[in-house]
Amino acid sequence: MQVKDAAAQSASRNFSINVATPAPSVAITSPVSGATVSGSISISGTASDSVSISSVQVAVDGGSFSNASGTNNWSFSLNTSSLSNGSHSLTAKTSDAAGMTAISSPVAITVNNGTLAADCTLFASPSGNDSNSGSSASAPKTFSGAANATQPGAVLCLLAGTYNLSSSFNPPVSGSPSSWIVYKNYGDGPVNFVWTGPPDASPMFKMGNGTFPSNPAYLEFRGLNMDGKGNAADGFFCRGSHHLRFIANSINNTGGSGIGSIRCDYLTSDHTLINHTGYIPPSPTVPTSWYSWTSAISYNSNQWFDNYSGFHNIVSNNIITGEVDQSTNKTDGNGIILDLSNGSYDPTTANTPPALIINNVVYGNGGRCILGYVVTNFWFVNNTCYKNDLDTAEFNFGSFQASDSHDGYVINNIAVAWQSNHPPYEQSGTVSNVRYYTDLAFGASNNFSYSDPSQFLQADPLLLNPPILGAGQYATALAPALLGNGLTLLPLSLAYNRGIDPSTLSGLPAAIVSDLKKYIYTDINGNPRPQGGGGDLGAYQH
Repeated sequence: MQVKDAAAQSASRNFSINVATPAPSVAITSPVSGATVSGSISISGTASDSVSISSVQVAVDGGSFSNASGTNNWSFSLNTSSLSNGSHSLTAKTSDAAGMTAISSPVAITVNNGTLAADCTLFASPSGNDSNSGSSASAPKTFSGAANATQPGAVLCLLAGTYNLSSSFNPPVSGSPSSWIVYKNYGDGPVNFVWTGPPDASPMFKMGNGTFPSNPAYLEFRGLNMDGKGNAADGFFCRGSHHLRFIANSINNTGGSGIGSIRCDYLTSDHTLINHTGYIPPSPTVPTSWYSWTSAISYNSNQWFDNYSGFHNIVSNNIITGEVDQSTNKTDGNGIILDLSNGSYDPTTANTPPALIINNVVYGNGGRCILGYVVTNFWFVNNTCYKNDLDTAEFNFGSFQASDSHDGYVINNIAVAWQSNHPPYEQSGTVSNVRYYTDLAFGASNNFSYSDPSQFLQADPLLLNPPILGAGQYATALAPALLGNGLTLLPLSLAYNRGIDPSTLSGLPAAIVSDLKKYIYTDINGNPRPQGGGGDLGAYQH
């Protein structure tokens, strides 16, 4: 380089520079291409660049990218139970500080979550024929034909494929207390029920005639994918029935709830993924008021089938997001609700059988996380609630709310508010004898004073990789199948080892203690929790 001044004096000097174009790269190192995987897996890899790496994301089958944990060395948790058995591809994308991006070579995997069911007594297929016996996978009936052939003790296995529903399916036969009827995925691939009917607020599956107790009852539905296409009102709906189990299903795109009930008892909703529910169709054939005024899992006016003092109704290990209340009421849209006693709004009438809400992950909904409204005997235990109440047209509701209710327990939960005017724990109306033990609150203050404030831990739970959520983003919240380990706890979290053992509380009925022990010693993923106390708060155990 040479410089010259006004007097024509000059100076020069030689030097060298290296010009480097930022060239990020990213690779998946595990699993290796061609691997067969099952259950929850860790996807990991490396990323590098001539400048710093800003982020790494992972996509499945060319879908949307989700954030991984880490940069140069990164990892991502994927629950393969949300995928069909068979071939899938994984890709990673990295971005650097200069805004440059790169995408990895795809990695092919084969998902194999278990073997074919061996307990089937009947078979159905989308291409089945009712002239077939239905007694083998090679001679399946249609779905309705196989359902009509059920009897107590039957296990109806559904072969992979798409089953179109133009109207509600009403199971034609009841099981019995000792011989339930099971509708389940055979295991050869995803079983998809798709609503092709009109937007008339019908549920996809309906149990009961409205009178309690009514049949069909003693039924289990397992491993089914339900898509309401924005027109069906609910995935599963109970109206007056009892003894129903909804296990390991996925429910999407309904205009009301994922799982709903009115005047039922002995319901179990477990390990189900619910996403994008409560949206009113653009051109319904019925009044819009027939849609949306509900929650993703809604148990309304639970009845007493008998006087058993233990838990009648269970909501456990579910992941729920994207529910909204688009009705003119703007009071619902919750992840989970225990709602009313015999349809009454009078708090003096609250009288519902014991219900356990445990190990659920609820995030990104328009309304609250979990609500008990005009109910009794409720237990909210080890749930993780992250940034709910995102519908700005609703009141500034809390995450966990007891309203006009009494005799409940709220234990070992995590509540993260999305704004400071949304209480993590809230009471409204007439509330009495609701006890709180070792609950974590972050992002706002509770709206009530509790007799023992030490039971509330005000702290950031330090979540691994939480989804980005804000006002109105319930409609675009990250799908449950892509959440991975995002809402698990980091090692320095104050929620580590802080929980109590609920079964050790004094004065509990023996049946409650016995039933609690069936649920409290594992987390949402089946990881063991310590007995006697010292487990983690929230749905995940480290």
